[in-house]
Amino acid sequence: MHIRAIITLAIALIMGGITAFLVNYYLQKEVSARATSQVIETVPVVVAAADLQAGKALDRLQLKIVEWPKASVPESSYADIGKVLGDKPPVVLTRINRGEIILPYKLSPHGARGGIPSRIPEDRRAMSIRVNEFSGVGGFIIPGDYVDVLHTTALGRVDNRKVTRVLLQNLKVLGIDQVDAEQEGNPKVVNSVTLLVKLDEAQRLTLAQATGELTLLLRNDFDASILQHAVITYKELLSDDPEETRKPVQVYRRERRETPSVEVIRGLEVTKEQVQEGSVPQEQPQVETKP
Repeated sequence: MHIRAIITLAIALIMGGITAFLVNYYLQKEVSARATSQVIETVPVVVAAADLQAGKALDRLQLKIVEWPKASVPESSYADIGKVLGDKPPVVLTRINRGEIILPYKLSPHGARGGIPSRIPEDRRAMSIRVNEFSGVGGFIIPGDYVDVLHTTALGRVDNRKVTRVLLQNLKVLGIDQVDAEQEGNPKVVNSVTLLVKLDEAQRLTLAQATGELTLLLRNDFDASILQHAVITYKELLSDDPEETRKPVQVYRRERRETPSVEVIRGLEVTKEQVQEGSVPQEQPQVETKP
């Protein structure tokens, strides 16, 4: 009886040891597999070492190289600061925040001059119009905003009464007075606003400014809708129900999208990095009719 108890105890100890070994083995294997799966392959990417203002030429001190997850690196990013700067440094076309990936579409060709000229596309022109405290939205317009332009005139009217029409829509503001930096600031009443326009739009603005009054409408940053509205006359202005006299309009709706971004966590540091706009499909404008 004593021998049987000893044998039973020995078997129990052996089985317990085997069980403990197997549990420990599989736990170590699981931990090792998880550690291996958490290793993310990275590649060097050039980012901004400080906030970069539009219109300023780049230099080496404003750039740095960081390791970036390979799977989320935009195709057109740079891995070498020398390739960004080239023989003659480019000019920043759009404000770049510290830590943001440097992408070609935000830079001018190498050797371009700074200021507004470097930010004008080949098919556009910069044109300044006169504004005051009222026509300039109380000074709340800053470079980088988008505006619509209203034209009030009696030109061509048989009754010689003024009408107001939507002259142009969704124009980008390049500068106010002598300021072209795209940054927030306190409201400032200015005498002129510089807009980015096509050549025919510049002609219309010039003639409209000479034959009537121009008023700017400030748009939401993410709204690029084009609204086709009828001319507003004294009839609509004095009507008890303006909706009855208003003609149907076509509303072309689309949104000005934010530049896509990803969040990167390095230890306790969390940064948001921009990716190339062209890599994200854009929605097609939707057309709806309003009475």
